[in-house]
Amino acid sequence: MNLTKLFEMQRVLDERIVKEKGLEGQDLLPQKILALQVELGECAQNWRGFKYWSKDQKPRTIMEHLCTECDGRGQTEDRFGIYDCEGCGGNPVIKTSNPLLEEYIDCLHFILSIGLVDDLYENLSIDLVSLKTDSITKSFIRIFNQIGQLECDFDAYEYQNLIEYFLGLGEMLGFTWEQIEEAYMSKNQTNHKRQDTGY
Repeated sequence: MNLTKLFEMQRVLDERIVKEKGLEGQDLLPQKILALQVELGECAQNWRGFKYWSKDQKPRTIMEHLCTECDGRGQTEDRFGIYDCEGCGGNPVIKTSNPLLEEYIDCLHFILSIGLVDDLYENLSIDLVSLKTDSITKSFIRIFNQIGQLECDFDAYEYQNLIEYFLGLGEMLGFTWEQIEEAYMSKNQTNHKRQDTGY
């Protein structure tokens, strides 16, 4: 696994956002930490395994078929108005999605972004490992705790623990490094396109 390439891709995106949103000189670490906590909650929501009260505990990994013309909204809009998907006038291409992987990747974006603060990531050990707990639920809890710990002790040791538990969670959820890297690159490209359109 090569995180260096992903850190550099994230740096380019972060620098672009800071410049285009006029955030130069602002301490964005608290926002990044909270955003990571929110995204991790969304990841857990798509995993669903903690919902002991529900019969539906299956992870949201089912591929959805979405029209790329309307992005699955059922409508598309052009300069003449809004149209139903079947009347969009184009030849929609079907794309697939894996909501659990997408939320995991959203977390990864913020983990990388946090590591760029004060170049903290440069102090990581070369030999990153995947740390796992004895259950996915406990892994989510451990990661939430590690995120909170960064607020108190923003250092390479706590950050490395966060990354290693996060990588372990990815393995426990069944993701390969190749899937993670590919999904990250795709979402990074999407995030740049969002900036192009004034997101």
